[in-house]
Amino acid sequence: MKVTIEHSFCPYSEEVTDLYFRIINTILFSTDEAELRESMRQLEEKTPLHEYFTYGYGAHHLWVCQRRPSDKTLVFKHRIMLVEF
Repeated sequence: MKVTIEHSFCPYSEEVTDLYFRIINTILFSTDEAELRESMRQLEEKTPLHEYFTYGYGAHHLWVCQRRPSDKTLVFKHRIMLVEF
């Protein structure tokens, strides 16, 4: 896995900061795409991940964006990280 931090994230609460580092650890501990997908699914089930972040998959990557604190239906303009697998 190759993780690229593309933009800074906004640490507007302890919970969002904790989730940010949990996302990074989830990515770094995953050995392949299947494990990454399963680990992200489990993280989503165990935490309020979608309250603070949104993510998706491309053919060979995972992208992560942060939701805005003022309106959580909106995301910041730039994605915060890209993971190539």
